[in-house]
Amino acid sequence: MEEHIGIYDNYSGDIEYNQPVSSIDKFFFSKTIIIMLCTEGMARFNVRFNDYILSKNSFIVIGAGTPFYYTDKSEDFKVHIIAISDTLFDKLVQGVIRIYFQRLLHEQPLHEIDSIKMKMCCDIHGYLKNFIKKEDNFFKMQIIRNYLNILFYEACNIMLHEPGNNMRNKDRHKEEMASRFIRLVEQNVRSSRKVEYYASLMNITPKYLSVVIKETTGRNASAWIDDYTLAAARHLLRTSGMTIQQISYELGFATPSHFSKFIKDNTGLTPKGIRSRFEE
Repeated sequence: MEEHIGIYDNYSGDIEYNQPVSSIDKFFFSKTIIIMLCTEGMARFNVRFNDYILSKNSFIVIGAGTPFYYTDKSEDFKVHIIAISDTLFDKLVQGVIRIYFQRLLHEQPLHEIDSIKMKMCCDIHGYLKNFIKKEDNFFKMQIIRNYLNILFYEACNIMLHEPGNNMRNKDRHKEEMASRFIRLVEQNVRSSRKVEYYASLMNITPKYLSVVIKETTGRNASAWIDDYTLAAARHLLRTSGMTIQQISYELGFATPSHFSKFIKDNTGLTPKGIRSRFEE
């Protein structure tokens, strides 16, 4: 099922096989985006080679394909997990909110929240856990998407209101430009991976586009293009019958070896390795 969502209790890592925290080896690469809500205790995680402490009334967001593992946990550690496929995430999170959520994934994955918001998030987790089993609701997927959107917006809102965060003060016009850039990359990443291409579509110079994207999102324009290229590559490796050579040319790489290096640098796996994981 491409639009996958998984709901788990008191697990922290290998959610595909429901293994407890203590079973995770260095490094685990999730096939899904993972949101962990800690309700008791604490655990130490290494995410994208940075260390974080997940404790009571805090949450951490881990992107699909991101290397992570746990290093320690308390005996009373308890966590709720929501796992979302990249396909479902791409359909739900678009425009400006995607800018904020990508910052969660890549720069600020760990955040503390107050007990009221934690209860709300846990209530949504519990509702989804029970509701997802129902087969008799005609609007099942629409309802699930709406609850997930609440979580996404709340998570981004928490990040924006943290002390020292200046994203709320960004120029609105520049935010709109960044949002348009991301939409164009979503739609055209198979056509071009060059910043110059998207700057020409927006009738601005590549230098100005690069400055705006960096200032508004905290990331380089090329990093956004790489993210969408990686998402397109995973999708093709997972769902198509194309060879790795065909996929590399489909995504605009000069040679399959360039494509393989790009995948290896960004995921730690080879294209063949990614494909085999989805075939397991």
